[in-house]
Amino acid sequence: MFGKSTRWLAPLAATASVLLAAPAASAVVERPPSAQSFDYYFTASKGEGCSFDVSLTGRGGKITQVTLKDGRIFLAGKGVVLTYTNVLTQETYTVKTAGSVAKYDVQPDGSAIATYTGHTGFVYYSGDDPGAGITQYTGRLALTLESLDTFVVESVDATAGQSVDVCDALS
Repeated sequence: MFGKSTRWLAPLAATASVLLAAPAASAVVERPPSAQSFDYYFTASKGEGCSFDVSLTGRGGKITQVTLKDGRIFLAGKGVVLTYTNVLTQETYTVKTAGSVAKYDVQPDGSAIATYTGHTGFVYYSGDDPGAGITQYTGRLALTLESLDTFVVESVDATAGQSVDVCDALS
């Protein structure tokens, strides 16, 4: 369902469990939702993220997905440790996440509004607006995506809180 899973798994790195504000009848989910263990490895090649190869490892924590009848999708998790590594120099940047929530709201034209809160690591590719890069956010990130199949970022609509340019941190 989701394209470029590297983009939406990283934002799940740490998700607060305060996600289920919708009534139980509107969700396609068991009560309580089943959580899946989070264990993730990804490499962003030079030019697709940073100007050098970067590996991302996510360990620990749990991830839960909830799809509401109106089409909104929530992904929630907590307790993941993210480690970004410059493959050439072995320099690392580690984030011990406390929680995050990813919400995807599909629009009638097929595009999607993505809203991330909490700890969110996001890989921007060269075809995205604002261009290639990797940013670790703590706070809120709102994006417009071409679709959930392509996950191409059409615009960064809002950010709030702190952000770290992971490429700079690993240089």
